[in-house]
Amino acid sequence: MIGGGVVGLVVIGLLVFLGIRAFGGEDTPTSNPTTTEQPTGEPTGKPTTSTSSGGPGQNGELGNATGQAKTATEKLQGLGFGCSDLFNTSQGAHRGCFKEDGRKGAEAIFQFGSDGNIIAVRLQAQDDDNFNNAQVAFDQVLQALGNDTFGADQVKKVQDAVKTGQRSDEVGTTWGEFQLSNQGQSVRLSGHKSGEDSMDLPDQSFDTTQAQLVTALKAKGYVCTTSCKKDVGKYGYQRVFFFASSGKGIKDIEISASGEAEDAKKALPAALGDAFGALKGGNVAAVKAYVDAHNDGKPYSAYVGGWKVEISGNSSASYTSQQVSIEYESFYA
Repeated sequence: MIGGGVVGLVVIGLLVFLGIRAFGGEDTPTSNPTTTEQPTGEPTGKPTTSTSSGGPGQNGELGNATGQAKTATEKLQGLGFGCSDLFNTSQGAHRGCFKEDGRKGAEAIFQFGSDGNIIAVRLQAQDDDNFNNAQVAFDQVLQALGNDTFGADQVKKVQDAVKTGQRSDEVGTTWGEFQLSNQGQSVRLSGHKSGEDSMDLPDQSFDTTQAQLVTALKAKGYVCTTSCKKDVGKYGYQRVFFFASSGKGIKDIEISASGEAEDAKKALPAALGDAFGALKGGNVAAVKAYVDAHNDGKPYSAYVGGWKVEISGNSSASYTSQQVSIEYESFYA
Protein backbone atom coordinates (compact mmCIF):
# COMPACT_ATOMS: atom_id res chain seq x y z
CA MET A 1 0.00 0.00 0.00
CA ILE A 2 1.13 3.58 -0.66
CA GLY A 3 0.80 6.09 2.15
CA GLY A 4 -1.02 9.38 1.82
CA GLY A 5 2.21 11.40 1.89
CA VAL A 6 3.63 9.47 -1.04
CA VAL A 7 0.37 9.85 -2.94
CA GLY A 8 0.64 13.58 -2.42
CA LEU A 9 4.16 13.56 -3.78
CA VAL A 10 2.99 11.61 -6.82
CA VAL A 11 0.26 14.16 -7.54
CA ILE A 12 2.59 17.12 -7.05
CA GLY A 13 5.26 15.52 -9.18
CA LEU A 14 2.79 14.86 -11.97
CA LEU A 15 1.46 18.41 -11.90
CA VAL A 16 4.97 19.82 -12.05
CA PHE A 17 5.93 17.44 -14.84
CA LEU A 18 2.92 18.37 -16.95
CA GLY A 19 3.19 22.08 -16.25
CA ILE A 20 6.85 23.03 -16.47
CA ARG A 21 7.30 22.53 -20.19
CA ALA A 22 5.15 24.97 -22.14
CA PHE A 23 7.61 25.78 -24.92
CA GLY A 24 10.02 24.22 -27.32
CA GLY A 25 13.53 25.25 -28.22
CA GLU A 26 15.10 26.87 -31.23
CA ASP A 27 15.89 24.43 -33.98
CA THR A 28 17.21 24.74 -37.49
CA PRO A 29 14.74 23.06 -39.84
CA THR A 30 16.13 20.25 -41.95
CA SER A 31 14.05 21.33 -44.93
CA ASN A 32 12.05 24.33 -46.01
CA PRO A 33 8.36 24.19 -46.92
CA THR A 34 7.77 23.69 -50.59
CA THR A 35 5.11 24.91 -52.96
CA THR A 36 4.26 21.42 -54.15
CA GLU A 37 0.52 21.13 -54.38
CA GLN A 38 -1.06 18.58 -52.10
CA PRO A 39 -4.01 16.46 -53.26
CA THR A 40 -7.33 18.23 -53.06
CA GLY A 41 -10.00 17.35 -50.55
CA GLU A 42 -11.13 18.51 -47.14
CA PRO A 43 -9.35 17.33 -43.99
CA THR A 44 -11.23 14.90 -41.81
CA GLY A 45 -11.44 14.78 -38.05
CA LYS A 46 -9.01 11.87 -37.88
CA PRO A 47 -6.21 11.99 -40.46
CA THR A 48 -4.72 8.69 -41.50
CA THR A 49 -1.01 8.91 -40.83
CA SER A 50 1.88 6.67 -40.00
CA THR A 51 5.28 7.64 -38.62
CA SER A 52 6.74 4.15 -38.69
CA SER A 53 8.37 4.33 -42.11
CA GLY A 54 9.89 7.80 -42.33
CA GLY A 55 8.53 10.96 -43.88
CA PRO A 56 7.28 14.24 -42.38
CA GLY A 57 7.43 14.21 -38.61
CA GLN A 58 9.72 11.18 -38.44
CA ASN A 59 12.95 13.05 -37.76
CA GLY A 60 11.82 16.59 -37.01
CA GLU A 61 11.33 17.67 -40.62
CA LEU A 62 8.64 19.49 -42.57
CA GLY A 63 6.27 18.21 -45.20
CA ASN A 64 4.63 20.20 -47.96
CA ALA A 65 2.67 23.38 -47.40
CA THR A 66 1.02 25.96 -49.64
CA GLY A 67 -0.90 29.19 -49.14
CA GLN A 68 -1.42 30.46 -45.60
CA ALA A 69 0.53 27.62 -44.00
CA LYS A 70 3.58 28.17 -46.22
CA THR A 71 3.54 31.93 -45.63
CA ALA A 72 3.19 31.57 -41.85
CA THR A 73 5.98 28.98 -41.72
CA GLU A 74 8.40 31.14 -43.67
CA LYS A 75 7.66 34.21 -41.54
CA LEU A 76 8.17 32.27 -38.31
CA GLN A 77 11.40 30.75 -39.61
CA GLY A 78 12.53 34.28 -40.40
CA LEU A 79 12.05 35.10 -36.71
CA GLY A 80 14.27 32.20 -35.70
CA PHE A 81 11.64 29.55 -35.06
CA GLY A 82 12.28 25.90 -35.84
CA CYS A 83 9.29 24.20 -37.47
CA SER A 84 8.31 20.55 -37.87
CA ASP A 85 5.21 18.47 -38.58
CA LEU A 86 3.53 16.04 -36.21
CA PHE A 87 1.79 14.68 -39.30
CA ASN A 88 1.36 15.85 -42.87
CA THR A 89 -1.02 13.89 -45.10
CA SER A 90 -3.21 14.47 -48.14
CA GLN A 91 -6.00 15.38 -45.71
CA GLY A 92 -4.15 17.97 -43.68
CA ALA A 93 -1.26 18.67 -41.36
CA HIS A 94 -0.36 19.60 -37.79
CA ARG A 95 2.67 21.89 -37.60
CA GLY A 96 4.59 23.40 -34.70
CA CYS A 97 7.09 26.25 -34.76
CA PHE A 98 9.11 26.67 -31.56
CA LYS A 99 11.63 29.07 -30.10
CA GLU A 100 13.18 29.05 -26.64
CA ASP A 101 15.90 30.86 -24.77
CA GLY A 102 16.11 29.84 -21.12
CA ARG A 103 13.18 31.26 -19.15
CA LYS A 104 11.50 32.78 -22.19
CA GLY A 105 10.10 31.32 -25.36
CA ALA A 106 7.27 31.21 -27.86
CA GLU A 107 5.40 28.74 -30.02
CA ALA A 108 2.95 28.69 -32.89
CA ILE A 109 1.07 25.44 -33.39
CA PHE A 110 -1.40 25.30 -36.25
CA GLN A 111 -3.36 22.89 -38.39
CA PHE A 112 -4.06 23.38 -42.08
CA GLY A 113 -5.99 21.64 -44.81
CA SER A 114 -4.84 20.27 -48.14
CA ASP A 115 -5.29 23.72 -49.69
CA GLY A 116 -2.91 25.29 -47.14
CA ASN A 117 -5.65 27.23 -45.36
CA ILE A 118 -5.07 27.32 -41.61
CA ILE A 119 -8.06 25.97 -39.67
CA ALA A 120 -6.87 25.93 -36.03
CA VAL A 121 -4.17 27.67 -34.00
CA ARG A 122 -2.53 27.84 -30.60
CA LEU A 123 -0.13 30.75 -30.12
CA GLN A 124 1.82 31.40 -26.96
CA ALA A 125 4.72 33.40 -25.59
CA GLN A 126 6.28 33.45 -22.15
CA ASP A 127 8.96 35.40 -20.31
CA ASP A 128 9.21 34.68 -16.59
CA ASP A 129 11.47 37.69 -16.02
CA ASN A 130 9.79 40.41 -18.07
CA PHE A 131 6.02 40.66 -18.64
CA ASN A 132 6.41 43.32 -21.34
CA ASN A 133 8.77 41.12 -23.33
CA ALA A 134 6.22 38.29 -23.19
CA GLN A 135 3.64 40.56 -24.83
CA VAL A 136 6.14 41.73 -27.44
CA ALA A 137 7.06 38.13 -28.33
CA PHE A 138 3.39 37.13 -28.49
CA ASP A 139 2.64 40.03 -30.82
CA GLN A 140 5.42 38.92 -33.16
CA VAL A 141 3.97 35.41 -33.37
CA LEU A 142 0.43 36.75 -33.75
CA GLN A 143 1.37 38.98 -36.68
CA ALA A 144 3.58 36.38 -38.38
CA LEU A 145 0.70 33.94 -38.59
CA GLY A 146 -2.35 36.16 -38.22
CA ASN A 147 -1.98 38.97 -40.72
CA ASP A 148 -2.34 36.65 -43.70
CA THR A 149 -4.63 34.13 -42.00
CA PHE A 150 -7.08 36.25 -39.99
CA GLY A 151 -6.51 39.64 -41.61
CA ALA A 152 -4.72 42.65 -40.10
CA ASP A 153 -7.99 44.18 -38.83
CA GLN A 154 -8.83 41.00 -36.92
CA VAL A 155 -5.30 40.77 -35.53
CA LYS A 156 -5.83 44.26 -34.13
CA LYS A 157 -8.87 43.00 -32.17
CA VAL A 158 -6.65 40.47 -30.43
CA GLN A 159 -3.92 43.06 -29.87
CA ASP A 160 -6.44 45.43 -28.28
CA ALA A 161 -7.70 42.66 -25.99
CA VAL A 162 -4.15 42.00 -24.79
CA LYS A 163 -3.36 45.71 -24.34
CA THR A 164 -6.50 46.34 -22.28
CA GLY A 165 -5.44 43.66 -19.84
CA GLN A 166 -8.03 40.98 -20.54
CA ARG A 167 -6.93 37.97 -18.50
CA SER A 168 -9.14 35.16 -19.73
CA ASP A 169 -11.84 35.91 -22.24
CA GLU A 170 -13.29 35.09 -25.63
CA VAL A 171 -12.31 37.28 -28.55
CA GLY A 172 -14.61 37.16 -31.55
CA THR A 173 -13.30 37.79 -35.06
CA THR A 174 -14.61 37.25 -38.57
CA TRP A 175 -12.19 34.31 -38.86
CA GLY A 176 -13.38 32.49 -35.77
CA GLU A 177 -13.74 32.54 -32.00
CA PHE A 178 -10.59 32.73 -29.87
CA GLN A 179 -9.91 32.02 -26.23
CA LEU A 180 -7.36 34.43 -24.77
CA SER A 181 -5.37 33.80 -21.60
CA ASN A 182 -3.12 36.64 -20.46
CA GLN A 183 -1.27 35.96 -17.21
CA GLY A 184 1.34 38.65 -17.62
CA GLN A 185 4.39 36.43 -17.95
CA SER A 186 2.45 34.19 -20.37
CA VAL A 187 0.06 35.14 -23.17
CA ARG A 188 -1.87 32.42 -25.00
CA LEU A 189 -4.45 32.41 -27.79
CA SER A 190 -6.26 29.39 -29.20
CA GLY A 191 -9.13 28.98 -31.61
CA HIS A 192 -10.38 27.44 -34.83
CA LYS A 193 -11.89 28.80 -38.01
CA SER A 194 -15.66 29.17 -38.11
CA GLY A 195 -17.25 26.12 -39.71
CA GLU A 196 -14.11 23.99 -39.24
CA ASP A 197 -13.14 21.53 -36.53
CA SER A 198 -9.59 20.97 -35.44
CA MET A 199 -8.18 17.59 -36.46
CA ASP A 200 -7.75 14.83 -33.90
CA LEU A 201 -4.18 13.79 -33.17
CA PRO A 202 -3.07 10.20 -33.69
CA ASP A 203 -2.67 8.36 -30.40
CA GLN A 204 0.91 7.76 -29.35
CA SER A 205 2.56 5.72 -26.60
CA PHE A 206 5.50 3.46 -26.05
CA ASP A 207 4.82 -0.24 -25.68
CA THR A 208 6.71 -0.25 -22.38
CA THR A 209 4.53 0.13 -19.27
CA GLN A 210 5.43 2.06 -16.16
CA ALA A 211 5.99 -1.16 -14.19
CA GLN A 212 8.31 -2.53 -16.88
CA LEU A 213 10.37 0.66 -16.96
CA VAL A 214 10.67 0.75 -13.18
CA THR A 215 11.91 -2.84 -13.17
CA ALA A 216 14.49 -2.08 -15.86
CA LEU A 217 15.78 1.04 -14.11
CA LYS A 218 16.00 -0.61 -10.70
CA ALA A 219 18.20 -3.24 -12.30
CA LYS A 220 20.49 -0.35 -13.33
CA GLY A 221 20.81 0.88 -9.73
CA TYR A 222 18.07 3.53 -9.71
CA VAL A 223 15.95 4.17 -6.64
CA CYS A 224 12.33 4.55 -7.75
CA THR A 225 9.63 6.42 -5.79
CA THR A 226 7.77 9.18 -7.62
CA SER A 227 10.58 9.00 -10.18
CA CYS A 228 13.69 6.90 -10.67
CA LYS A 229 16.95 8.53 -9.53
CA LYS A 230 20.61 7.67 -9.22
CA ASP A 231 23.13 9.85 -7.36
CA VAL A 232 25.98 11.34 -9.36
CA GLY A 233 29.11 12.98 -7.96
CA LYS A 234 28.96 15.12 -4.81
CA TYR A 235 25.40 16.40 -5.07
CA GLY A 236 24.15 15.57 -8.54
CA TYR A 237 21.81 12.94 -9.91
CA GLN A 238 20.40 11.43 -13.07
CA ARG A 239 16.64 11.05 -13.11
CA VAL A 240 13.89 9.48 -15.19
CA PHE A 241 10.32 10.66 -14.65
CA PHE A 242 7.44 9.15 -16.61
CA PHE A 243 3.67 8.93 -16.77
CA ALA A 244 1.26 6.29 -18.02
CA SER A 245 -2.21 5.08 -17.15
CA SER A 246 -2.27 1.86 -15.17
CA GLY A 247 -1.21 -1.05 -17.35
CA LYS A 248 -0.86 1.19 -20.43
CA GLY A 249 2.18 2.26 -22.39
CA ILE A 250 4.16 5.33 -21.33
CA LYS A 251 2.95 8.63 -22.84
CA ASP A 252 5.32 11.12 -21.20
CA ILE A 253 8.92 10.71 -20.10
CA GLU A 254 11.60 13.16 -18.97
CA ILE A 255 15.27 12.20 -18.66
CA SER A 256 17.52 14.65 -16.82
CA ALA A 257 20.87 15.08 -15.14
CA SER A 258 22.03 17.73 -12.68
CA GLY A 259 25.17 18.51 -10.72
CA GLU A 260 28.67 19.77 -11.32
CA ALA A 261 29.29 20.36 -15.02
CA GLU A 262 31.53 17.35 -15.61
CA ASP A 263 29.26 15.03 -13.63
CA ALA A 264 26.11 16.16 -15.45
CA LYS A 265 27.84 15.95 -18.82
CA LYS A 266 28.53 12.27 -18.23
CA ALA A 267 25.28 11.50 -16.42
CA LEU A 268 22.81 12.61 -19.10
CA PRO A 269 24.06 10.21 -21.81
CA ALA A 270 24.05 7.44 -19.21
CA ALA A 271 20.46 8.21 -18.20
CA LEU A 272 19.39 8.44 -21.84
CA GLY A 273 21.00 5.09 -22.56
CA ASP A 274 19.23 3.48 -19.60
CA ALA A 275 15.84 4.92 -20.57
CA PHE A 276 16.06 4.28 -24.31
CA GLY A 277 17.37 0.81 -23.64
CA ALA A 278 14.18 -0.03 -21.77
CA LEU A 279 11.68 1.67 -24.09
CA LYS A 280 10.05 -0.41 -26.82
CA GLY A 281 7.82 0.60 -29.73
CA GLY A 282 6.56 4.13 -30.30
CA ASN A 283 9.25 4.97 -32.87
CA VAL A 284 11.88 5.01 -30.12
CA ALA A 285 14.71 4.58 -32.65
CA ALA A 286 13.75 7.82 -34.44
CA VAL A 287 13.50 9.71 -31.14
CA LYS A 288 16.88 8.42 -29.98
CA ALA A 289 18.46 9.37 -33.31
CA TYR A 290 17.10 12.91 -33.02
CA VAL A 291 18.34 13.32 -29.44
CA ASP A 292 21.77 11.93 -30.33
CA ALA A 293 22.03 14.39 -33.23
CA HIS A 294 21.15 17.39 -31.02
CA ASN A 295 23.46 16.92 -28.05
CA ASP A 296 25.41 20.17 -28.41
CA GLY A 297 23.95 21.83 -25.30
CA LYS A 298 21.57 24.12 -27.22
CA PRO A 299 17.78 24.06 -26.75
CA TYR A 300 15.74 22.23 -29.37
CA SER A 301 12.12 21.27 -29.88
CA ALA A 302 10.50 19.32 -32.69
CA TYR A 303 7.89 16.73 -33.54
CA VAL A 304 9.71 13.43 -34.00
CA GLY A 305 8.10 10.08 -34.71
CA GLY A 306 4.71 11.23 -33.41
CA TRP A 307 6.17 12.78 -30.23
CA LYS A 308 6.98 16.30 -29.10
CA VAL A 309 10.67 16.17 -28.16
CA GLU A 310 12.27 18.99 -26.18
CA ILE A 311 15.92 19.37 -25.21
CA SER A 312 16.75 22.08 -22.67
CA GLY A 313 19.03 22.98 -19.82
CA ASN A 314 20.94 25.64 -17.96
CA SER A 315 24.40 25.96 -16.54
CA SER A 316 26.59 28.15 -14.38
CA ALA A 317 30.15 27.95 -13.13
CA SER A 318 29.15 25.52 -10.39
CA TYR A 319 25.96 23.79 -11.53
CA THR A 320 24.53 22.28 -14.71
CA SER A 321 21.10 20.86 -15.44
CA GLN A 322 20.04 19.21 -18.70
CA GLN A 323 16.70 17.66 -19.65
CA VAL A 324 15.17 15.73 -22.52
CA SER A 325 11.39 15.43 -22.50
CA ILE A 326 9.34 13.21 -24.81
CA GLU A 327 5.61 13.68 -24.59
CA TYR A 328 2.37 12.96 -26.33
CA GLU A 329 1.10 16.14 -27.95
CA SER A 330 -2.25 17.53 -26.88
CA PHE A 331 -4.06 20.19 -28.88
CA TYR A 332 -7.29 22.00 -28.05
CA ALA A 333 -8.47 24.88 -30.19
